[in-house]
Formats: sequence, structure tokens, C-alpha cells
Amino acid sequence: MSDVDHINILFAIALNLMVEAEKHRVDIPKSTQDAIYKWFAEQTQTDVKELKGEAKVGFNLLEAFSLQLQTNAGVRKEIKQKFERNTSELVSQLNIIAAVLQAATKKTILVIIDDLDKLELSVVRPIFRDNIKTLCLPGFHIIYTIPMATLRDKEILPTIETETNNQLVSMPVLKLFAKDECRNPNAVPKPEVIDVLCEILHKRIPDHLLDRQTAEKMIRYSGGVLRELIRIANECCRICLRLIRRDPTQAIVIDDAILEEAVNKLRNDFSIRLGKVDYEILPKVYTELMPDDPTQKEFLDLLHGLHVLEYRNHRTWYDVHPIVVELLTDRNLI
Repeated sequence: MSDVDHINILFAIALNLMVEAEKHRVDIPKSTQDAIYKWFAEQTQTDVKELKGEAKVGFNLLEAFSLQLQTNAGVRKEIKQKFERNTSELVSQLNIIAAVLQAATKKTILVIIDDLDKLELSVVRPIFRDNIKTLCLPGFHIIYTIPMATLRDKEILPTIETETNNQLVSMPVLKLFAKDECRNPNAVPKPEVIDVLCEILHKRIPDHLLDRQTAEKMIRYSGGVLRELIRIANECCRICLRLIRRDPTQAIVIDDAILEEAVNKLRNDFSIRLGKVDYEILPKVYTELMPDDPTQKEFLDLLHGLHVLEYRNHRTWYDVHPIVVELLTDRNLI
């Protein structure tokens, strides 16, 4: 979504805190409830009384608002225009909701804003470069996920470090191979990493539908990136569902053939985003485990798109995504 901004994020936090308050049967002050409902209704041209009437017969008003905020670009734009010059009013109501919820539940409020790392860098930059101070105004704990490429941006990083009191935590990629073993064709993946990722897979896919051997191949293709592992697994599941719809009587499991079909699809997804400059950078990263310039825009785009993966020991190093490696091989670039 190219129109996500700091205001939409704060408003989404307000709505979701109210949803949690409703789940825990915590009474939010009527003035705060009415303010949130009124603000949202102004943007959606929806009569609040009408929605409240629907809520009485099983319609969840807050969840409907949350859905509108996620799916309706017009609503996000209008909310931004309303609050961009007066965020203090929105933050004030946020703090009221959080304080009431914390007092009633006797629990510390922690909000996690996930998936911001999946937004385009052009969207992420203004959110954190220009508005990180606003995002830090609420008086409770918030965790924001940001793309690794953002931490290579010389304009953004100092601002984030200052406003968060340098409370940045990098979520490292699990290293399947040590740096000095990653080009060894006979290298064996670290068993403890394989075990952890297999456990994660089998919590989502029953053992009888995914055998250990195929699971380990899936993990190798992921490069140790949890997000990629789940993406590969999801693609495998989609393929299986299509096969089941065609013939509900057949027994379908995720085997090597299914995995290969999924990888082919993801390989094509990677390839359509690559241009001439990218194919100059990637072989260099593959050979030297480091680009010429880690701050180059094209390299940051590759890092953000997961064409390149970042690993950390006592020093940072990089490698090409295992699926993208096959693209380089096909072009005789490595």
C-alpha cells in the first residue's frame, strides 16, 4: 500500500486498542469512543448511529472500521488530511485508551506494528525520516518493524537512533552455513538451525503432509530467512489446494515435485524485478559476499526485495538468495 503513513498507523493503533478493550470488557470513556467513531464516520460518510444499530445485532463496529482502514485508500487519505496538522489530539485519545486498558487488565500495553518492513522503501522513508518523532509520542510501548535496507540509509538511521534513544534491535537471519563454508558444495547445514526451522514448519503443516527431507530442502531455499520459508511453504500449500480442487479424492502431500513448482514460481517473481544494474551487482555479492557500495540505491532495493540476504557475525556480510542464485547460473554469471 503506497498510501500508508504515520497518521494511519496511529489511527490503526487506536482502533485495535479499542477492539482489545471490547474483548476484555473494559469500558473506554464515552467521550473517547465518540471521538473515534465521529472521526471515522466523517471520513467514510457513514452515520455512526446507523452502524451502532447494526452493531447491536452482531455487527462489530470497531472491526468494520479496522477493515475500512486496511482496504480503503480514500479513508486513509482523508484521515491523514484531518490529523496531519493536529496529531496531538489523536495521540491524546490513544493515551487515554491505553491507560484505561492497562489499569483494568493490570498488564503493560505493548503494541507491535508488523509488516512495515514489507512496504516499498519509497513509502517507508517519509514515515521514519520525517515522522518518527510523532510515532514515538504515545505513552506506551510500541515495536515498529522496519526494512533492513532502511538502516543503510544515511538520512534515516541517525533520526531513528535519536528519537528511539538508540533502541534498535536487528532480527538476524539464521545462518544455515558459516561464512567460510557457504560456497562449499559439500557443506552441511547447521543441524540446530535446521531443527528450529523444521519445528516452525511442522507447527503449520502436519508431519504426514510434509516429510523431513522436503522440509530441509525448503529451508535451504529460504536462505535461513523465516519470512521466505513461510512464503515458500504458502506457495506449496496453494499448489496443493489447486490439485485437491481438481480431484478431491487424491491424497496430496508436499513432496519434491510440489516444492520445485513453488520455487519455479518464486524464481519468476524474483526475475521480473531485476534489471541490468542488478545483474551487475548480484554476481559481485555472490563472489565476494559484499557489494562495492552497501549504500547504493540499487543494492538497497535488492536487499529490501530479499534478492540479497544480510548475515551478521562479528562483521556483516551478504549473500544472494538461493533462488536468485539459480537465475545467475542460468545466465552464466557465476
